[in-house]
Amino acid sequence: MPKYRKKPIVVEAVKLTRPITIETSNGSMKGLPGDYLITDKDGEQYPCDRDQFEAEYEPVKGVMNIKGIVRKSFRLIKTKMYKT
Repeated sequence: MPKYRKKPIVVEAVKLTRPITIETSNGSMKGLPGDYLITDKDGEQYPCDRDQFEAEYEPVKGVMNIKGIVRKSFRLIKTKMYKT
């Protein structure tokens, strides 16, 4: 029987330290402390349950700019909050 591998998708993500509610193209989504806030390649953001995230994603090897990722994520959240 042939074997298949899920195509790798690289996303930026930060672990949440407080609860958030974010507006997405699929409506309002809530994230809890310990969950991850994912920013995909198109700039769309959404929270993801910690267990699901850790089962489906693994760290990308190489240099990461953690401060830049956090700043970008929260800048997008603030922008979305003020648009509503």
